[in-house]
Amino acid sequence: MAFAAVLLCGGKGSRMLDGGITTHKPLLEVGGVPATRLVVERLLGGNLEFAQILIVVPPGRENEYDIALEGLDCHIITQNNALGTGNAVYNSLEHLFATVEHVYVSFGTQPLVRNETVEGVLDTHLQNKLSFTLATVVMDNPYAPLIRDLNGMVTESVETHLENATMPDRGETNIGAYWASRNALNHVLCRLHDSLYIDSEKKYNTNSGELGYPNEMVRGCLAVGLAVDGVPIANEIEMMGIKTPETLEKIREILG
Repeated sequence: MAFAAVLLCGGKGSRMLDGGITTHKPLLEVGGVPATRLVVERLLGGNLEFAQILIVVPPGRENEYDIALEGLDCHIITQNNALGTGNAVYNSLEHLFATVEHVYVSFGTQPLVRNETVEGVLDTHLQNKLSFTLATVVMDNPYAPLIRDLNGMVTESVETHLENATMPDRGETNIGAYWASRNALNHVLCRLHDSLYIDSEKKYNTNSGELGYPNEMVRGCLAVGLAVDGVPIANEIEMMGIKTPETLEKIREILG
């Protein structure tokens, strides 16, 4: 069984720019190396063997990532238009080897995600024959709550910021690390793109004009009867991404 990893390295980093930092966020140094390189090195140092690691970057950044990831077996893909995380993953699909059956998606700005989490979520994903599986943590004021019914079955995934969803006092939230079956990506993500993309306007028919990934995949899979679940085995620290100069410093302190 072959696995691939897709690391998303988009974003303009406006909050970093406001803080006077001009380096692209996923390339900022943490633990002595660029953040995305640390993410890749961690994945390669775990128990899983990835047939491919794809890095999705904005146009004009390709050379920077070539240098940062030198010596690692990564393939850099350009997301020509900043149209959301779902669009970034969609753009990566044509580059996947035919043998790849399951795809891990995360971010170059989240170097604190542990291999134990990545591997533990995959175990559940495979054992329960799930189509889309999210690494989660139960915490106060969850940013991206996973909603379950009285039987514990996932019914929805929302975001309190972009989607203006109500933030519960305590709940289960995804940390930014996901496993999807190739079948779900081909049949759900591709259909979402085909049904929502407006070619003449070069945007999606959504409130933001972008195509998101985790929430849209949860809803899309559930709509066609594909199994979805969250695995609450992560800790809150793993959620921390490089967003502001302050979070960058916290991550540097944690990594030493």
